[in-house]
Amino acid sequence: MSERTPHGPVSRSGRLLGACAATMERALGMRFVEEVTAGTIGDTAYADYLAIEESFVETATRLHGLAVWDAPDRTALERNARAVHALTTEQADYFRAARAAWPVPARPDVAGRAAVLSEFALAAAREGGYPAVMTVLFAAESLYSAWCTRAHERGDVPAGPIADWVSLHAGAEFRAGVAALAAQVDALPADLPDERVDRWFTGMLEAEIAFHDAVYR
Repeated sequence: MSERTPHGPVSRSGRLLGACAATMERALGMRFVEEVTAGTIGDTAYADYLAIEESFVETATRLHGLAVWDAPDRTALERNARAVHALTTEQADYFRAARAAWPVPARPDVAGRAAVLSEFALAAAREGGYPAVMTVLFAAESLYSAWCTRAHERGDVPAGPIADWVSLHAGAEFRAGVAALAAQVDALPADLPDERVDRWFTGMLEAEIAFHDAVYR
């Protein structure tokens, strides 16, 4: 479903980003993002982050795998298969190296405090299937592309594993993945209500905020 402006139609992904802009801005302003960008993130907070983000990457892999199974066409199948490959190779390699290099371990209880993100994404997938999977992943990856690009270009990100992670999400390959998700959102069935898609998108962003705040509790 698309809307029209004086300059022509607005894509469904574009409409979604506009409708949920306030929640996105709150997510972009969360403490974790500000501290990584400013170079003030603590060792324990980032150790906790490595643990919880690695766990969510496993969830994202499962979601993309579900999307491979339910893909409506070959293009969607290939896009989601490429995402599974990237998550299980490049990103898995990052976590192994970062945990080995980091000076302190994660706190043992952080995974339970940060379970909200996987719980929301998996519940949405059970409710809405492929359309929900594409929407929640588009929300998560749009958030990461935006804040990591800002941090990479204008921040004072610490060298080493933190800078490597930010760079990974600010590069052309990651942006291409976000664009692929946007294209899949644009292709969702026209009879799927915008209100439902908005709920999945904003709910995922709210879960992202709670997830990242867990490293400070």
